[in-house]
Amino acid sequence: MNIFQDIVETNKNIIPKAFQLAVKNWPIVFTGIIYSIISILLFRIASLFWILAGILLSLVVSALFSNYLYLIENIIRYGKISFEDFKRGFTVYIWKIYGAMVVIWLVNYGASLLLGSILRVKIGFISFWALLQWIAFLLLNCLPEVIYQKHYAVGESFNYSFSFIKENWIDWFVPNIFLGLLLYIVMGRMLTYNVFLGVSFLHLSIRSIIIYFAGQFLLSFMMVYRGLLFDILSSTTRRKRIFMRNVYK
Repeated sequence: MNIFQDIVETNKNIIPKAFQLAVKNWPIVFTGIIYSIISILLFRIASLFWILAGILLSLVVSALFSNYLYLIENIIRYGKISFEDFKRGFTVYIWKIYGAMVVIWLVNYGASLLLGSILRVKIGFISFWALLQWIAFLLLNCLPEVIYQKHYAVGESFNYSFSFIKENWIDWFVPNIFLGLLLYIVMGRMLTYNVFLGVSFLHLSIRSIIIYFAGQFLLSFMMVYRGLLFDILSSTTRRKRIFMRNVYK
């Protein structure tokens, strides 16, 4: 069995399961509205905190992502979410996410400060800095799943993400690129950070409301799918998966 056959066989089970879990836990689509309200209130009061505004913004954004990842974790692990999960989720991974954001900021700041002239060099139509950012995005693509599934410290989470992508880059990116394109086709220009926060919902019209909920459902489906795929790829090798399929034929 070649690589792409293994991808097909693996996804035969994951995609239906992810869809069923997303449908069963459909209330998660409303989290974006709550995140949006919190964000709007935050940006209105952030200026009052002056130099602490940046820290406050980062902490709240970390709390929002912590909440969402915790809900996805419970959907994958237990098949359901509750209001108690929602209340608890804001603090579960806040410090790991905040720590990761600080590390990324420090690396960006240090690189721009020390290597600014080199990073502005153009390689074809793209700058060297933009190229490095794309590489970092690829190497850290599974970082959300590492945060809520592996429970490593911040530094170990980065290392594990690099290692996972190195070992599973084909199995990970082939289906994720396909699903990402599907989400882009459905959402079009509305596919921005606002999909997560639910800001697009504020432009009230039947079309925008339908697109918002479609985007939220697709986003939750993709995150559940990514979590299921990560769980399988991180706990098995291709050889083991093929062996197990042959055993249970």
